[in-house]
Amino acid sequence: MAKLLGLPPLVFATFGMCVGYPDPAKITAVKHRLPQSAVLHRETYQLAAQTEAIALYDGVMKDFYAAQKMPVDGDWSEHSVRRIATVASLSGRDRLRDVLKNLGFGLR
Repeated sequence: MAKLLGLPPLVFATFGMCVGYPDPAKITAVKHRLPQSAVLHRETYQLAAQTEAIALYDGVMKDFYAAQKMPVDGDWSEHSVRRIATVASLSGRDRLRDVLKNLGFGLR
């Protein structure tokens, strides 16, 4: 992507944004965020609260996937695990360190 955009050394793209108009015939919704209670711990790690929050989020996302007619098997947790289960499932993210080094970042 850096080469395509003609970026100088020590610069990399962090995200891409599509610009255009939504198809009015396609029903869309904003995807729910993982709740803060699933990721924020105060003073000590709160596994029970995190587990409960993730279970609730799994249900919310399963409903979201169905409403959006997204072909996602299982809930959010299962989908997330599959995305990192193997090197192939990382879809190139396993090469990120090498890419950043090639762009001039002195990673150790």
